[in-house]
Amino acid sequence: MTPQPLNAVSAIVLVSGEIDKGWKGPKIPVVLQRTKPPTPDILDDIDTREQNAKFSLPYPDPPFKLPPSGHLALHISLGKIISQGRAGIIFDCECSIPYGNDSNYRIPPLVVKLARAFRSPDLTKEATAYETMLCLQGSAIPRCYGFFQARLLDYFDFGPMSILLLEKVGGRLVLGEPLPDGAESDLFDICCDFANLRIYHDDLRWANMLSVLSPNQGGLPSLPSPFSGKTYAWRLIDFDRISRTATESFFSVRGYYHGYLHRVIDNVPFGSIVEPWE
Repeated sequence: MTPQPLNAVSAIVLVSGEIDKGWKGPKIPVVLQRTKPPTPDILDDIDTREQNAKFSLPYPDPPFKLPPSGHLALHISLGKIISQGRAGIIFDCECSIPYGNDSNYRIPPLVVKLARAFRSPDLTKEATAYETMLCLQGSAIPRCYGFFQARLLDYFDFGPMSILLLEKVGGRLVLGEPLPDGAESDLFDICCDFANLRIYHDDLRWANMLSVLSPNQGGLPSLPSPFSGKTYAWRLIDFDRISRTATESFFSVRGYYHGYLHRVIDNVPFGSIVEPWE
């Protein structure tokens, strides 16, 4: 069976799921429509905007071809909470395509990132980040299967319900243990890929470095990086704070990553978590 393309789903039907102890979700299914994120210029930093600078080098094409956009409705039941952050909550989920899957697409393991109250703008920015970094999806970052929104005034009076549908990845570096073989090299090269796009992660931390999901867990094969040509066993996640620069060189952005990355991973074997602001 062919894995589901990134653009195959046009709507999500949230059919059930326990979101927290106080609210078990709407009593009726909720339909969220695929929403096009804003253009990449919302990621530009202050200097880039003030100087009206333009990124002169074109981004490489992704190492895959997308078919025409599909019109499948993906039915989702939310499972347990995997992690929680400032802007969103990530849930495990069960997915099905009850009708219309004439191409017999296989649904890979997915997670749902649901925006917290008043945090839809942050998730919208992250959706733009995923679309901007399409060339890194499946190699340096998880695959993103779409950004979906719905207005539910009976349940959400603070704005739209916003969801990112993302490829499920694995676990973090184990605190107090030596780094796995190849992890440091992979993570440094991933950061160099970001630098090639002149993108600052701006939240580079231990919690945002995850391994790929193994094949026996249903994980999809890693794709080669368009820059290094390598396939990585790790991914960076969480992009609601990223910024893009058109005024700084590759070497300047790479220097930022080199400093932060080593501060984080050098402390992992000692069981210490170093946050970016420390």
